[in-house]
Amino acid sequence: EASSFVTSLRSSLDGLASLPMPMIACVEGAALGGGLEIALTADLIISGENATFGLPETSLAIIPGAGGTQRLPRLIGAARAKELIFTARKIGAQTAYEYGIVQHVVGKGEAE
Repeated sequence: EASSFVTSLRSSLDGLASLPMPMIACVEGAALGGGLEIALTADLIISGENATFGLPETSLAIIPGAGGTQRLPRLIGAARAKELIFTARKIGAQTAYEYGIVQHVVGKGEAE
């Protein structure tokens, strides 16, 4: 049952990532776990300055199942992605911008 759920989830996010039109994710607050995995399917991520990003499920010995472990390294490089995945560290908007996860950081409540 879990396997079919993960397969379905991954398929859904692959569908988002392959939409023929540009997709923009606007993040206010937390994009953790599945939230980050959804945002990573976007072509462009705009973040409010208070946003938090990470894959904390690894701290519970759960592997991100919706493609985050594949999309994150493609976006920011293997070394940085491994660090975030292995440590389950959460990062703020400015660090996400510096790492290349986020393309624009705007004021709180202005990500639109």
